[in-house]
Amino acid sequence: MNDMRVTIRTTEMNDIKISASGVDVHYGDTHAIKDVSVEIEDNTVTAFIGPSGCGKSTFLRCLNRMNDTID
Repeated sequence: MNDMRVTIRTTEMNDIKISASGVDVHYGDTHAIKDVSVEIEDNTVTAFIGPSGCGKSTFLRCLNRMNDTID
């Protein structure tokens, strides 16, 4: 009933399409995202799952460059 399987697959560097390392996001004095790293492979479906307010949308906005500062 509690059958959990773990699959570990090695990834070659050319299979990675999006890579983020050590991402930190601040809103004023609030440290919203702390040291997040992710590698997303080609031809995969990736989901960010977590409780409300944990930074999922903020991280996606960073990947989409929607939080860039405009001078």
